[in-house]
Amino acid sequence: MNPKYKIIPDLQAQDCLTIHPNTAKQKNISASKKWFLRFGIQALEIKLKISSKLNENEMKLSIGMIESLRIPLSGRYEIRREGNEILIGPYIGILTASKKSILDDSVQYLSNYLYDYDRIGGAIVAFSLEGMDPLKYTIEGYMFNPDTKEWEPGVYSYPAAVFKTIYLNKSWRNHFQTFFGNRLFNSYVFNKWEMYKWLSQASHLKQYLPETILYKKPQDLEDFLNLHQQIYVKPLHGSMGERIFKVSKSEEHGLKLQYHQDGIPYEMTFSNLFSLADFFKSQFKGKKYILQQALDLISFEGKKIDFRIVMVKDQAGVWNDMCMVAKYGQQGSIVTNILAGGTAEVGEITLQKIFGLSTEEVFKWRKEISRIVHEAAQRIEQCGVHCGNLGVDIGIDTKRRMWIIEMNNLNPSPLFALDINDRPLFYRIKLMNMLYAKRLAGFPEELS
Repeated sequence: MNPKYKIIPDLQAQDCLTIHPNTAKQKNISASKKWFLRFGIQALEIKLKISSKLNENEMKLSIGMIESLRIPLSGRYEIRREGNEILIGPYIGILTASKKSILDDSVQYLSNYLYDYDRIGGAIVAFSLEGMDPLKYTIEGYMFNPDTKEWEPGVYSYPAAVFKTIYLNKSWRNHFQTFFGNRLFNSYVFNKWEMYKWLSQASHLKQYLPETILYKKPQDLEDFLNLHQQIYVKPLHGSMGERIFKVSKSEEHGLKLQYHQDGIPYEMTFSNLFSLADFFKSQFKGKKYILQQALDLISFEGKKIDFRIVMVKDQAGVWNDMCMVAKYGQQGSIVTNILAGGTAEVGEITLQKIFGLSTEEVFKWRKEISRIVHEAAQRIEQCGVHCGNLGVDIGIDTKRRMWIIEMNNLNPSPLFALDINDRPLFYRIKLMNMLYAKRLAGFPEELS
């Protein structure tokens, strides 16, 4: 672990940074060169001094520079040299709300990300879109104080990297791209149709995708139901199993529609495709939706099962397959979402139980699933989306064929770890999110 430094205000010198000789030697920083000091997106020209009067874990900084760069003194910082710049950080922003009021109500929950602050270090600011001032490059938000474990309100400068957990419209995406570029992760939230298009263009991944089309007209329903006796109708954006409909075609009942709402199953029948199309028009209210081939997924005691793979990048920028969680739907339900009344289990246990596999066979299955998910994650990034974490839903049908059902990059929930009673995993996922943000902020993992 790299050493952390405490900032001591220098009340006498101007535009000056003072460090210990050992720090200068370790970081290859010479007082005879010209330097800029960078904190967040801002950089200021400095005079560098080296003094053995300081403790090794201290650095002295002119009070005027502390105020100009808005550096919190409570943080424990790392130092890194990059060209003619000395970086102090990491300085990480967590964009977690659009409105200040939402941030005010939720900021305390963000402490879960900082359970192991010592491994992250630096300054962590939580903010909302409403709190941003794009003209002054400042944000009104909350800074984490590692000494008190409290979030302190204030006005702070733009950070070096941003971990985004909300949707952004195109205007805001352009703003963040301008200032942060690839130092913003989960930058663009792709939808179900985009995922299908991107993955299906890769021949080695297309075989794992249930056939999907973008709905445009009632004739699409007829054509797709002629290809598949059962289909799902899903919104382009959506989660938690909401507004997902299953349509079945049969000679006896015409068109049967099944869905769940507030944990209650509903079933309807339609005599023709046009009345069914009118129903979907009223449900989606002008928003786009897809038609997807229904899969005959494995089940247990009448409960459909699919699997969530949690993927997170680490400080080295490498994807890590953190866990596989089996999601059991309610008995008779068409969705497996846990918040919709489903249950969870360690995925490997489910594979062993359903298929009667040996430990070695489970390992082979798990390794193959991980390979497919890694390839899907890489493909998404090849299409221009910078991801830091992904939730990938995998299905296995009754013929033991694997399918990629969905991929979620809008801050996929690590609560799956708690659903399988693994609290350390929950905190490990959160920590890894912050360590990847630390990398983007200019402090990648350094090999010893």
